Amino acid sequence: MEARLGREERITALLRERFGIDEIPEGYVLLSSARKARLVSTETLDFLDVASVAGVYVAKETPFGPHLSIEGSRLLGPLATKNVVEVDPEDVDAWMSGSDIEKGEVPGVEPGPVIVKSGEIYLGSGYYDGRRIRNMVSRARRSEQSQPLIDYTLRREKEERGEEF
Repeated sequence: MEARLGREERITALLRERFGIDEIPEGYVLLSSARKARLVSTETLDFLDVASVAGVYVAKETPFGPHLSIEGSRLLGPLATKNVVEVDPEDVDAWMSGSDIEKGEVPGVEPGPVIVKSGEIYLGSGYYDGRRIRNMVSRARRSEQSQPLIDYTLRREKEERGEEF
């Protein structure tokens, strides 16, 4: 990557290179400060003078590649064409409580940052070392093992679509 690239272009290039995300969703702009990136709706930019506090934190640069937040994986994950790892529904609660997941070799997935999902639910990102996904969910966002996250999330998504749970 060229050193001349601006922060937003650099983050966009990292997302393209690692996850195959070619463009930001329509109606949104990627803003970056230091190493963190936020997705902001274009409508919001019309009303705010200070864009650095607007939007949703979606990613940050790390020494080993881009790290997506849970919200970042939810917003950008469906656009990703590579390095997305599917985990079993029974692993979701352990993942959200901070545990790593043993996966073995995953065809088509390169070692490094990966987007983690289970079905239609995007769970953030982790670091795949070729045999396990190391959890990168921040401690503040982790749940207790007794909280069944997947049931709540599935129920909410089905209710939004007008389906019964």
